[in-house]
Amino acid sequence: MTARVFRNDISKFGGEIVTYTEIFREIGSIMEHDSATYPDYGAGEYDKYLEIIADDMDRKEFVHVVQQYLAGFKVFAHIGFSDAEMKNVGFSVMRYEDVLYVTEADGETGLVPGDRITKIDGMTIPEIADREKIMLMGESLERQGMLWPSVIKFYNTLTVEHGDGSAKELSVKLGTKSEPAESYYYKSYENDTLYLRLADFVDAEAISKLYDECRQQLNSCRNLIIDVRDNGGGADGAFFPLFEYSFPEGEPVSKYIRQEYPIAINYSARNCDDRRRLLKSFFGDMIPDDVKPMVDKMLSDLKEKYGKGLIEEKDETPLDMCGRKNPEKVFVITDERCGSSGDAFVEAMSFSPKVTVVGRPTSGITDYSNVNMVEFGDFKLTYPTSRDTRIDHGKGLGQKGVPVDDYIPWKPENIGKDVELDYVMDQI
Repeated sequence: MTARVFRNDISKFGGEIVTYTEIFREIGSIMEHDSATYPDYGAGEYDKYLEIIADDMDRKEFVHVVQQYLAGFKVFAHIGFSDAEMKNVGFSVMRYEDVLYVTEADGETGLVPGDRITKIDGMTIPEIADREKIMLMGESLERQGMLWPSVIKFYNTLTVEHGDGSAKELSVKLGTKSEPAESYYYKSYENDTLYLRLADFVDAEAISKLYDECRQQLNSCRNLIIDVRDNGGGADGAFFPLFEYSFPEGEPVSKYIRQEYPIAINYSARNCDDRRRLLKSFFGDMIPDDVKPMVDKMLSDLKEKYGKGLIEEKDETPLDMCGRKNPEKVFVITDERCGSSGDAFVEAMSFSPKVTVVGRPTSGITDYSNVNMVEFGDFKLTYPTSRDTRIDHGKGLGQKGVPVDDYIPWKPENIGKDVELDYVMDQI
């Protein structure tokens, strides 16, 4: 018996039908040659997991095994494997001691914030944690919250204790519908305080519009609060306009933000081909004049460095803007779910003497960045193509994140309250 097979979108397979084994072999090859993690991990524990893969295995189990293999690289979010047919759980949790506390939940899940998940498929949380220790990547209990939803989706039932003391068994439901949250907004408070919420840095146009809408307050406020909790990243350029408000008056931002170590980019043949194809699909034959020099340089680099592997490059992003007097104080609120460009933003802001970072350390996933994507029909592999050489100097962010100035631990009693924002307002 053979597995259900899928037509693949990438040139490697040329549209041929592939099996689970062939897909996994290709993933192993990508991790060994195209992923920027290869100097540190090679192909990882490829042989161990290849022995588990079978063409007639259950589809869900195949996804689980591949995710376990990739979790061994200990790179949250920037390395992943997903199945379009397998949706996500509709809730978020934090682990405290031996319990998972629900912090957010879609209505269809049967859960509400404050619910306690004490067992999964009849096993205690410590038992599941030991069973899925690879998927939890060695993170501390407080930092495991962002990983548990990826574990729970492979199980069937939850033992839940509600706030009123009642308990029940609930089925794990995938793909529940959630109320869309507002990603970008601002609020004005007394004491000349402006609050900005940035849930990601994806929509540069919408973020720029937000800056324009509150420009008067930005220019005049004494205190600025920037909330990037749960920030999923995006493009670094979306937060550059905030630098002039966050660094000392009259001094260039570049005095404080300097690239200490170069970034190494993996110019493997696959990565170069994929990047050229992406640029072609995005711009076509009509590249706007304002970005044409940048795109032309990228295409030139791809041609010159084609197939040459990791090459170190200096960041040439101009940061020639100067800081200003107002606001006098800037507070950045962050947590362990703030990653990628969110990591980069918090780290850059932490260099300013005007800024106080509050909350918990960020995800810490920028050691390996600039993600590429490969599709195998309904399956999707993501992997990083750049490597920060600070890893070689023991200064990587993995498993640690960007540190905070004022640490506020997570506790169950935090649910339903905004402890971090309340703390900042007290400081103001």
